[in-house]
Amino acid sequence: MTSGYLARRNIVLFGVAAGLVAVSCYPAAADSTLDKIRKSGVMTIGTSAAYAPFDFVESGKIVGFDNDLGEAIARGMKVKAEWQNIDFKGIIAALKSGRVDILITAMTKTPQREEQIAFSVPYYDAGIGAAFPSSHPIGKPDDLVGKVVGVQLGTSGEAFSRAISGLKEIKTYDSILLALKDLENGRVQAVVNPLPAIKYNLRGVSGIGTTAVWKSSVVGINTRRQDTDLLAEINRQLDALKKEGFLDKIDKKWF
Repeated sequence: MTSGYLARRNIVLFGVAAGLVAVSCYPAAADSTLDKIRKSGVMTIGTSAAYAPFDFVESGKIVGFDNDLGEAIARGMKVKAEWQNIDFKGIIAALKSGRVDILITAMTKTPQREEQIAFSVPYYDAGIGAAFPSSHPIGKPDDLVGKVVGVQLGTSGEAFSRAISGLKEIKTYDSILLALKDLENGRVQAVVNPLPAIKYNLRGVSGIGTTAVWKSSVVGINTRRQDTDLLAEINRQLDALKKEGFLDKIDKKWF
């Protein structure tokens, strides 16, 4: 065995060893949010439970259309749903910070929100309209000019109202219930919001009317923008629930 052969062999062995050391220096790829959910068996869902019939608290529990939907999705993924009730004005920040895995809170899809978070395929069309005193009917958005309008803070109803020039004042509320109560009491002249929540909260209330849909407003489930595999799984679950008629079933239950 020549000294040249030994030298070449040593160079090869040194190269292999160096490669193994280099590989060991790189950390393993971090688990995705979907990986963590599957490993833990728990999916943390954020919602703002002040928006009946989508999300509200009854007898100390979060209930509503979104709760039924979230529980069904979790069952389809074979994990447990763990809910957190978060003020709507801070709910996007809670998702982005990692406090929750997803949002199911009747979040209307807008370009501004899409810059911050991802949206699933739509699961409901919560078209925007207005509630008004029957004694002073409103038919179209221009009828709001010169009036005091109530909206829930951070909602698509607020964004829609702020795009109308000539309103006397926009009053913001932490819940749609508070806005509608002020409408009943004459403190605002109209409340602009997705109509399903308005109509649900006006059940049994006389003297208040509602407009037709002014603007289609689809809602979706939200993930962080980087959680593309989780979003794909959510969309897969939604598609299955639509095909089996589950969304129609809970629509009849809550609306």
